[in-house]
Amino acid sequence: MDRNRQLEDLIDIDLLQDLQDKLAEITDLAFNIVDFRGNPINNYSNFCDFCSSLRSIEEGLDLCCSANAHGGLESAIRKKPYIFKCPAGLVDIAIPIVIDNQYIGAVFFGQVKTDKEEFSSNKKSKEIIRLFKKYPIIKRKYEDIRYVEYSKLKSIYSVVEIIVNQLINKSDLNRLKEEITFNNIKLKKQEDEISYLKNKLIFSDFKFLQTPLSLNFQLNTLNSISNLALIEDSKKTQEAICTFSDITRYLSKNIGKQVTIEEEVKNINNYLKIQSLRFEDRIKCKINIEDRAKGLKIIPMTLLYFIEYIITHSLSYKKKDGFIVINGKIIENEGVIIIEDNGIGIKENEIFFMLNNSDSNIGDLFNNYYGKEYKIKITSRENLGNIIKIKIPLNK
Repeated sequence: MDRNRQLEDLIDIDLLQDLQDKLAEITDLAFNIVDFRGNPINNYSNFCDFCSSLRSIEEGLDLCCSANAHGGLESAIRKKPYIFKCPAGLVDIAIPIVIDNQYIGAVFFGQVKTDKEEFSSNKKSKEIIRLFKKYPIIKRKYEDIRYVEYSKLKSIYSVVEIIVNQLINKSDLNRLKEEITFNNIKLKKQEDEISYLKNKLIFSDFKFLQTPLSLNFQLNTLNSISNLALIEDSKKTQEAICTFSDITRYLSKNIGKQVTIEEEVKNINNYLKIQSLRFEDRIKCKINIEDRAKGLKIIPMTLLYFIEYIITHSLSYKKKDGFIVINGKIIENEGVIIIEDNGIGIKENEIFFMLNNSDSNIGDLFNNYYGKEYKIKITSRENLGNIIKIKIPLNK
């Protein structure tokens, strides 16, 4: 099997590019992904001027690709991230991508100098010294390379390694596609099988989304009810228990299914009713769903996931006058749900985590089920709150 094709089939290159761009933005380091030969498979992210200029020259690109091929192979042999110095004396880190015990590529990041003794010397290869003499402007750009603490580099590569391993674990469906192709199954049967497996994976994701949310929510809810029971032994406690029972029934009834917006809103109201035990009048909610949008189908717990995250990470820090507004309507043959709040806001890395964390993986879930055009867009403003825009198809 061709290794380049395997890399593209088993790991979504668009997803890798998006992830690479985000990691580069968060860490302020250069990132790129290469095949087993050391050749880049996508666009560079946050490359420094020196490395970009060096790679614009054929001899420089050959040096870099050769170093990447060696660094990636070393990381695969060691079965862990490999820290090394490139021909220019800069520190790079290779995270191996190994599937079925086959090394198919690596994620690289770095292009920096560091304080660890074994990497602190800036000794350069003869080829680089020759290129510096031939292209003085590249040598001048080298002086602008920044230092990054070695401890920070190690922390970053630990996180990147976890993310890469998660992406590898998501490759099962594409491997099934390969098996179907290699077994020469007829096209129609192949399409039916892939559709079946994809739907099975999506409904599995439904359950995967609901399970951690259900557990976290139930624990938080029981905590609220038990606290209430300590200070009173009357009507409110009974009402809270009844409301919680309604939510529990909703969760168990809709695992692996879609629900209408109207049903999801009813569940949200129950959730907010219980949250009012904790926050009293500190947080208010207004829900406006136009009639023709109430029957639209949505993955259950989607809206509640974002509302719970906003309350926990943004609104809970406000001492008064917190609010959430949920608007739902149909715009240009699409269902659009907008959730706004006036909390402290959510940091960009938290937004990335909210969409891509291993518990919910809601970003992938939306892409897989609705298609890439139906993305979740989150805008956060520090101390002003968040705007979450969710688009869904009219018929799914």
